[in-house]
Amino acid sequence: MLQLSYLGIAFAFVFYLIFGITVKFMTLTVYEQNKARLGIILTSLFVFTVSSFSSGFIHVQSAQYIYGILFFLFSGIAMFIFVSLVVELHQISTRAKMRRFMLLFDIVDHYISEGKTNEEILDYLIVIQNLSVKEATDFLTFITDPTNHEFLSDVNAQIREAQLLKT
Repeated sequence: MLQLSYLGIAFAFVFYLIFGITVKFMTLTVYEQNKARLGIILTSLFVFTVSSFSSGFIHVQSAQYIYGILFFLFSGIAMFIFVSLVVELHQISTRAKMRRFMLLFDIVDHYISEGKTNEEILDYLIVIQNLSVKEATDFLTFITDPTNHEFLSDVNAQIREAQLLKT
């Protein structure tokens, strides 16, 4: 069983090296290469974490405490890196959604101030922005509420001020 754990650790390293090199030579866009590399890193870290933990557990059971603690330490470090990457990816995704929301708010607010009808705005959201009918109607209902509109306008103004101060 211990050899299986060692094999898992070795597999994680070989998987990372072989597929990392393979992605480099594939004809992919930069976005697709980065996405593939991220998948390779996350998979390798997860396999390494599980294999190191099981190896540590087996070593502790066989009264080899130093090796057990060492492999538990490796497993903990790998798990920390894995969780950190997943949390950071979630934060990046959330920030991207917030940016898109504020951009849509800015555009729709501009259309409202131009005097466009709700049907024209819904058509823009559904056809151009590829939102579903429910998402578009919910979005329009949300931002046309006076309280929400005032809050979003204030947030948008503060974002613009911060961008001006940054440059």
